[in-house]
Amino acid sequence: MHDPDSDEMLATLRRKAESLATDALPAEAAAMSAEALARLVHELRVNQIELELQNEELRRTQSELAQTRDRYANLYDFAPAGYFTLDTRGVILEANLKGSTMLGIPRTELIGKPFGVRVARLDQTAFHAGIGRTLDTGLPQTLEVRLTRRDGSRFYAELTTEICTSQDLPPAQTTLRMMVADVSLRCEANETMRQASLILEASPAYLIRYPVIDGDPGPVSFVSSNIARFGFSREDLLSGERSPRSLVHPEDLPRVEAALRDQAASGRNAFALDYRILTKNGQVRHVTDRVQFTRNAAGAVIDVQGLVLDVTESVLARRDLETVLDSAPIPIVKVRLAESGDRILEYQNPAAERIFGPMNLGKSCKAYLCNKETCPVLTDASGLVRDRECSVTTLDGERIMYKTARKLPGAPYIIEAMIDVTELMRTRERLTKAMEASQTANRAKSQFLATMSHEIRTPMNGIMGMLELATATELTPEQHEYIDLARQSAQNLLEIINDILDFSRVEAGRMELARRPFAVRATLEGCLRLFDGLAARHGNSLVLAVDQAVPKILIGDPGRLAQVVGNLISNGLKFTKKGTVRVTVAPVMPLPGTDGRQPAAPVGLLFSVADDGIGIPPDKQERIFDYFTQLDASLNRGAGGTGLGLSISKSLVELMGGRLWVQSTPGQGSTFFFNAPFDLPEKAPQHGQTPATAPTAGATVPPMSILLVEDNFINQIVAKRLLERRGHVVTAVDSGAAALELLATTPFHCVLMDVEMPGLSGPETLAQLRDPARFGEAAQTPVVALTAHALKGYRERMVEAGFDDYVPKPIDMHELDAALTRIANGAGSRTDRP
Repeated sequence: MHDPDSDEMLATLRRKAESLATDALPAEAAAMSAEALARLVHELRVNQIELELQNEELRRTQSELAQTRDRYANLYDFAPAGYFTLDTRGVILEANLKGSTMLGIPRTELIGKPFGVRVARLDQTAFHAGIGRTLDTGLPQTLEVRLTRRDGSRFYAELTTEICTSQDLPPAQTTLRMMVADVSLRCEANETMRQASLILEASPAYLIRYPVIDGDPGPVSFVSSNIARFGFSREDLLSGERSPRSLVHPEDLPRVEAALRDQAASGRNAFALDYRILTKNGQVRHVTDRVQFTRNAAGAVIDVQGLVLDVTESVLARRDLETVLDSAPIPIVKVRLAESGDRILEYQNPAAERIFGPMNLGKSCKAYLCNKETCPVLTDASGLVRDRECSVTTLDGERIMYKTARKLPGAPYIIEAMIDVTELMRTRERLTKAMEASQTANRAKSQFLATMSHEIRTPMNGIMGMLELATATELTPEQHEYIDLARQSAQNLLEIINDILDFSRVEAGRMELARRPFAVRATLEGCLRLFDGLAARHGNSLVLAVDQAVPKILIGDPGRLAQVVGNLISNGLKFTKKGTVRVTVAPVMPLPGTDGRQPAAPVGLLFSVADDGIGIPPDKQERIFDYFTQLDASLNRGAGGTGLGLSISKSLVELMGGRLWVQSTPGQGSTFFFNAPFDLPEKAPQHGQTPATAPTAGATVPPMSILLVEDNFINQIVAKRLLERRGHVVTAVDSGAAALELLATTPFHCVLMDVEMPGLSGPETLAQLRDPARFGEAAQTPVVALTAHALKGYRERMVEAGFDDYVPKPIDMHELDAALTRIANGAGSRTDRP
């Protein structure tokens, strides 16, 4: 405390000391005696000593005060809780080190800032309300809020605020002292306990605890409320009305009590028991009890806690599974994966036991159950392998099994189910052999058809060529009639051959459609011209009517369209005498407008071929589309045919995307209908233009120098004479070697080369001709393949072999003229010919 009297004495002594030091004694000192003066000096010296003692004590006091202040500062800064001084608005005036560390913000940045900004938004109302209550009541307030650190993380804190009282502060300036304690661990523990309690209450297990008194279970000290799942209330057990023993099924009680005694004597503190309990209404439930012992210092059990889980559904399901496994007709086994890598048979159902015997349990399964060193299911990422074919050894010897194996997740076990497919595998082997034999037979059939096509078409080419040459000579009317009849018979024979080849293609699924622009009317008119002679012989007339709305140019396969229409016309003419066969074409869906846009859907056309013939009975109208089916022989004996035309036409129409059907009345005629979709060209041809199709019969081919390579003498004569009549200069040879020898010295506009020749074949001859080092410019001579082969894909094979074009035999001069025209149009850029 401050002493005023001591200050006054010190001031008087200071004045006296100053007077003595300056020898300026006061006036009264002059009148003093020497004795009085000595006393004065002595007094000054005594006071000086006292003053020095006081100074020493003052310095000691100041040092102690500094040490006390340092200790206070350390206690303040390093206290286990944060301390803040706030004004009445909540602005931070002072903060200790712990408080700034909690918030992750330096103290210099905290001073002058509102503490409320560090409080979570949802807790700010409670924070400000707590400060208000502290100021209103003057009493400390405690509340729990969430605070936000600088890095954005949050923690739970307990805030205690009180009014700060200090004599150093003026009465009008009120401040608050706030202590902040991090209670995150406590809140998390409370939340964990709350969640655990919720989980426990929602689970099918209940928790029960009871003491052990003199070796016997005492009254229940705790039981969770979900004991109600079994019909009991907590009060039933906590009141002592029921003991833990009363819950156990009477039949299982001796076993449970014996197990508890044995486990207590063994020193174990945790184990599991499976038993049954009786609910309050007498229902039996299966449970698993996770028992935990608490022992005293002497090791005696003093408390028992049990977590009792209802496992009735799983027990019943396991029993159902055992029933299924026992009654399953297929072998099912469980294999354990040993640490050594071996696989040990742990379980087999009765079906497996009947196959493998009862002596294999506990033994390695590699010797009989699987012939693989590593089970494939272990290397598969999914842990599941289905339909794995495996050879196994059974009591009956080697068998083939299809296995489905699954590795149990989290357990070293594999479950395998097996199906004996030994007989199935043997059947599959037999079927494979049969299929291979069938494929061999099919290849043989294709080869046979190819050979027959070549062998039949080669003489047919000679017959028809010679007949065509004969018609150009001077003949009597009778001779001309005979030759014309022979030519028609040859044409009919060729149609039969074509039908058989088309049937082979359809049957093998190898029929394909071309896709090119064509003129509908021109295609159909050309088709009708082929039947003018046949119609005239029977006194029939052919009529074609094309609706004006049908586009002039379409995209599709004109050859197959003409084939279908031709088959239907031929069929109508066969059964019509002195009548009419009418071919009509009309659109079946709206056509695009005239703005040039392409329609979203193909153009659909409806074709009909009607005749005035004998008609078809209703019971045979569907059968006529079957292969090799004809009307009654008594009705069509003279018509002939293979019975393939309509069936092939039906297949072709379906391949186009349409449908073929018939409407007929016996005695009044028949009408065959079919529809087919076509596309429009992207840009319609200008007026007067026609699509790029083969030249018509009247087209003129410029004279050319042609090398004919044909080993058949008759066909050589036919082709040479036909070409010479058109003004071409033809040189004929009978082998590929002779052709190469001639081409090495003589230029030609083109070469017509037979494909099948003895010695060098057509493709082999062509391959040598294309060598520019040997033949120079002649290596670029266009070569047209002549072949009696007409099977699917042969044209493509010839183009891939390097031929420039392809003409089948018997030679159709329209096709040959078209090929020569294409050669002539492109030959001038290759080389100049004489």
